[in-house]
Amino acid sequence: MSNISIITMENRRLYPAQVYNSEDKELINTIVSIDGIYDLLYRGQKILVISNQYDQQGNNLEIFYGQLEKEDIKCIFNISEEESNRELNSVMTLSEAARKWGLSDGSTIRKAIERGKFEKYEIKQAGDVWITTYSAMERVFGDIKNEEDAFIIYDDFLYYIFRHYNSDASFDYLKGEYLEKKIKENEEAYQYIKEVFTKALSAIRDNRNVIFKKKRNNKVMMVMCTEKELFHYVEYLPFRRMMSSKRCQQLLEDLRDV
Repeated sequence: MSNISIITMENRRLYPAQVYNSEDKELINTIVSIDGIYDLLYRGQKILVISNQYDQQGNNLEIFYGQLEKEDIKCIFNISEEESNRELNSVMTLSEAARKWGLSDGSTIRKAIERGKFEKYEIKQAGDVWITTYSAMERVFGDIKNEEDAFIIYDDFLYYIFRHYNSDASFDYLKGEYLEKKIKENEEAYQYIKEVFTKALSAIRDNRNVIFKKKRNNKVMMVMCTEKELFHYVEYLPFRRMMSSKRCQQLLEDLRDV
């Protein structure tokens, strides 16, 4: 079984990734080494990847089957089964971590690594790129800078979205007044969901972070600093089975009108 993990520029996590030369139409020769993959990419060739796919929170997306080139990939690294259970689905590069924690650049984190501030399992070198996790950054650097000004979204809101999706899916089985009642409730739920994402978008435009947290222990799940990150998150709601494609398209259009 492959132990190769790929993080794309859209922050999708591909693991375990079966990697082939895009010219290998019969999928005969799996590329098993990181060096072999980089060799192809730096020669301007594409790789074909078949893999499970996850978002930043570790939620399953649809199976990934497609071609990638160097510009599509943030980093590639080997990951053990033990490490795959240690939040490496929420990894980020040092430059990303520095931006999210309000540090000048990744060099501050590199110095912390050199001084042994991180545990070995909290960091990993992927080619020329170093990666770490949200929990590791919190342990070493504390809360995200200016967190009191951030817009916080707790995981119970994500469960609320999921229930909204299930309500959408039940309409085909309802009739009459009960259907009308459910449609009204569903629309009210959508307006609340839209309101939360609209506030998140406004926060980003005010140069504030949007932070997703676990309500139980206040741990950071994800941090968004740009509109692009927020829109990517919304675009993938149907793949996470959290919203119907029709509602997601409506939400994207409504947010673009803000």
